[in-house]
Amino acid sequence: MSRIGIMGGTFNPIHTGHLLLAEHVLEMVGLDQVWLIPTGCSYLKRKEGITVLSAEDRYRMVNLAIADNDRFRCLDMEIRRPGNSYSYETMEQLQKEYPENRFFFICGADCLYTIEYWKCVNRLFAACTVLAAVRGDADIADMQEKIDALEKKFGAQIRLLPFRRIEISSSEIRERRRKGLSVRYLVPDAVRVYMEEKGLYQDE
Repeated sequence: MSRIGIMGGTFNPIHTGHLLLAEHVLEMVGLDQVWLIPTGCSYLKRKEGITVLSAEDRYRMVNLAIADNDRFRCLDMEIRRPGNSYSYETMEQLQKEYPENRFFFICGADCLYTIEYWKCVNRLFAACTVLAAVRGDADIADMQEKIDALEKKFGAQIRLLPFRRIEISSSEIRERRRKGLSVRYLVPDAVRVYMEEKGLYQDE
């Protein structure tokens, strides 16, 4: 049985922080691979008034970013699925299509305080183990208390993973592109070149 980490997200755009987290989790948990899944219809981002690139561009950038790592893979399943993207649907689909694998859902520890309000979260917990990346300066005791409550309420399996603080965000990259500033080293070079060639985020 292969152990597969699942990292979803808008990836608008993917950046070095995403890749460092994926590599860190892969090593710490002993995963065989990490699969990155760009969201299709990002309804939460629309509600926040954030401009989201086309699924095609975001999917292409993720593939460019991971091209040199054979333990990373990018799936287009949420891009192909009509309507809003929900994590429980993705994890259940993966379970059905790859019954030989064990899946681990990778997220930031901040999600622990909102995850119980996600759509059909009981089905998400049933389909995978949750790996919550937490910065060293966070209140670990409070998060562990939250984990205990979620595990009791939903029968969830949740594991905290310490992770370094990385001050890189997709919003910063979009803002720098809009201002004509360099994003070199914030994103893989192939992604930077792609954005420059297509003029992405310049008119946001």
